Amino acid sequence: MSRTKKPLLWAIAVFAIVLVATVAIWGKQYYEDRYVGSDYYAMVPFDFDAAPEMMYSMSGGEVGLGKEYVLTAYDEYGEARAVEFNVYVDRSSLPQPGAYLHISASKQLVVRWGLTDESNVPEKALHMIKNGN
Repeated sequence: MSRTKKPLLWAIAVFAIVLVATVAIWGKQYYEDRYVGSDYYAMVPFDFDAAPEMMYSMSGGEVGLGKEYVLTAYDEYGEARAVEFNVYVDRSSLPQPGAYLHISASKQLVVRWGLTDESNVPEKALHMIKNGN
C-alpha cells in the first residue's frame, strides 16, 4: 500500500465512525422525543359531547366511529400541557364527561392513555384540574 493511500483510508474510517455515531445519536433522540412519555392527568370536561362520530384518515377515508379529545393535562407539579388523541369505539370505550385520565405523552404525541380514579391524580395536578389555574 502506498503512503498516499494510508491517510485516505484513515480519513474514510474516521468519517464512517463519525457518521455512524451521528446517526445513532439522532436516532436515539428521535425515539425519545416520539415514544418516551411523561405522566399527565386530565379530566374530560362536563360539557364535552362524548357521542361517537365518524373519524377520517388524512386521505379522507373512514376509519371508524370514535372521538377526538383535545384536553389540557397537568403533570405532578401542576404544569399544563395541551394533549390531543383519538379514541375509537371498536378498540375502547369513550371516556365520558367527568372521567379522570392518566396520559403518557412524549414531546410529539400521546403515547397511551387510560382511565384513573381521582384518588390517583397527584395533588397539584388535581388542584389545577379542579380550579383551572
